Amino acid sequence: MPRLEFIDETLRDAHQSLWATRMTTEMMVPIARTIDEAGYFIVNLAGGAVFDTCIKYLGEDPWERLRIMRQLIQKTPLMFITRGQNVWSWQVYADDVVALTVRTVARNGIRALMIFDSLNDTRNLALTIRVGKEEGLYVIGCVVYTLSPVHTDEYFVRKARELVQLGADAVMLKDPSGLLVPERIRTLIPAMREAMGGVPLVLHSHCMTGLAPMCYLEAIQLGVNMVHTAISPLSQGESLPATEYVAKHARRMGVDVRLDDNRLKEIADYFTGVAQREGKPLGRMVEYDPFHYEHQIPGGMISNLRSQLAEVGFQNRLPEVLEEIARVREELGYPIMVSPLSQYVGVQALLNVMEGERYRTVVDEIRKYALGYYGELAAPIEPNILDRIIGNEQPITVRPGELIEPMLEKIKAEQGPFSSDEELLLNIFYTRPTLEKFYASRRSGAAGLSARTPLAVLIKELAKRPQVKYVYIQKGNFRLVQAS
Repeated sequence: MPRLEFIDETLRDAHQSLWATRMTTEMMVPIARTIDEAGYFIVNLAGGAVFDTCIKYLGEDPWERLRIMRQLIQKTPLMFITRGQNVWSWQVYADDVVALTVRTVARNGIRALMIFDSLNDTRNLALTIRVGKEEGLYVIGCVVYTLSPVHTDEYFVRKARELVQLGADAVMLKDPSGLLVPERIRTLIPAMREAMGGVPLVLHSHCMTGLAPMCYLEAIQLGVNMVHTAISPLSQGESLPATEYVAKHARRMGVDVRLDDNRLKEIADYFTGVAQREGKPLGRMVEYDPFHYEHQIPGGMISNLRSQLAEVGFQNRLPEVLEEIARVREELGYPIMVSPLSQYVGVQALLNVMEGERYRTVVDEIRKYALGYYGELAAPIEPNILDRIIGNEQPITVRPGELIEPMLEKIKAEQGPFSSDEELLLNIFYTRPTLEKFYASRRSGAAGLSARTPLAVLIKELAKRPQVKYVYIQKGNFRLVQAS
């Protein structure tokens, strides 16, 4: 009987998609041990958006979150997602920064890496794979899915084979915009499996068109080894398929699923309660939108576009901007609509519409993209557009990281000393004003969690529940009894 493993996205991508990444560590702690007992293969915990939100909005130390959750989730590997040479930011960083980041997340409790490149340029992933393997991490290399005339099955197969050759433990077909359809699954999954030999194949897709659950079931029948899912209250919509749904139907197909349904129900009930208490939305099915296949914007980016248009009085022009995004993407050689390139294409399209003249202003990041400073383009840029973007400048052909001098020693000399590698990395990825605001919020008590106080957090959480009348805690000779 074939076995299907599950990678849980509840603590990372699900709330990033539905709650603007606003799930706090305090919300995670009470249910963490149950998640650890549920039978997941990996629990995805953090990445760039999580770090950004912790620093800029929550006043939480993201490194502390990793340590807290490692104390509570010990049997199941915790995973961190990186953007290869971009690490968790949008710019390209030097090799020494990439390597230090991998080693530092490993030291803070991470046991698995999921890595992707916005251009599927596997040269940008080689260093992360190598250092991750040196640190003993389970490394999943991603092939990011998109639709265009050049992104054929043969293209994705070639990229999967390259990741296998680089030493990835598994290869994932990552569909951040929910573009997969069952018909494409039937051709692409068998082709990738054949090219990868015995290396596990992973599927990750979002539900923006409502087809991801169907695609998962098709892929399971075709022998995909792992799937990314989210617990039902945080599934669907811009999020991923529901764990319970996929597990139930996989079992009906005769597939071995080793998830604990009782634990899953407990997790679902818990997060339903959190959503109700905190005023957060629950996942829901979305209407099928064929236009989505043209602009291919990831779910979370639509809300940002709406707010940006509203700020300048253009809120009624979203359909026009989406049409322009599809046009710009085609002219630029079909970049994949995933961070950071989805944001760059979106901003360029927005400027084209607002200024009334296309490419009157060119975003600097679009110029760098055209010159190869993010990696190898999938297809040539339309010649007339390329002239407007780069003029007489010549594109590079080497791996972008090779052009960047080592950064660590220079930053230590200019901005140090730093008390730890964790502090050093925060100073690399965030501006001084951002970090000063973050440290002030922590000093004011906005973030009181500590890896040394999970019991205190549990008691605090229980105290919020009027239905709990009696608490009994024992560890060794220590006993705590509290009755209301």
